[in-house]
Amino acid sequence: MLVSPSIASADVLRVADEVGFIDRYFDNIHIDIEDGVAVGGISFGMKMAKGICRISTSKEKTMHLEVLNPLDYLEDAVACNCDVTFIQVSHLSEPLEVIRKFKEAGAKTGVNLCDEDLLRPELDELIAETDNILVNTTAHWDPEQNYMPEMEDFALKLAEDGKKKIWIDGCVTYDTFMRLKDSKIYCAVIGRGIFNNEELAVQQYCRQK
Repeated sequence: MLVSPSIASADVLRVADEVGFIDRYFDNIHIDIEDGVAVGGISFGMKMAKGICRISTSKEKTMHLEVLNPLDYLEDAVACNCDVTFIQVSHLSEPLEVIRKFKEAGAKTGVNLCDEDLLRPELDELIAETDNILVNTTAHWDPEQNYMPEMEDFALKLAEDGKKKIWIDGCVTYDTFMRLKDSKIYCAVIGRGIFNNEELAVQQYCRQK
């Protein structure tokens, strides 16, 4: 299982240095765009995202649109040319239409599924629509961001046949990583677990490669 550090948890006053750190040790960068409406936090906007994409040399770049109106970000997302642009759909009334518009515009699009999405009538269609699925292992509504084993189980089930790339995101610890590292889950997005102690993170995660 790969690790993709979330730059939103890095030191925002040293973004270029933090991008260099990710490129050097992980070769995989994840960019969260949070508008403070679809989720509680605010990260940064598309101008910063485009700058990160421009300077990063990571082999794989992903973007996660956690925003009220994803289509407002469509043109900029396409310009970033990320390997996957994940779209949070929990608050969208027509998620399939949004995903298809991103795909039609040339964005390599994935879907972000959380606990709120599991009872959606179109869940199977959402899963079938994209080759990359980002599963939230915490709940958007939980201020404590507690890890949800049931969402891990959901991700493992989606990954069973190996036909899609399944990503997990949300309070993934080193113990979680070690437990899942040989599973069929493709990648874990990790933020604070990387940037709270970068030296330790390199020792832990990079020695597993």
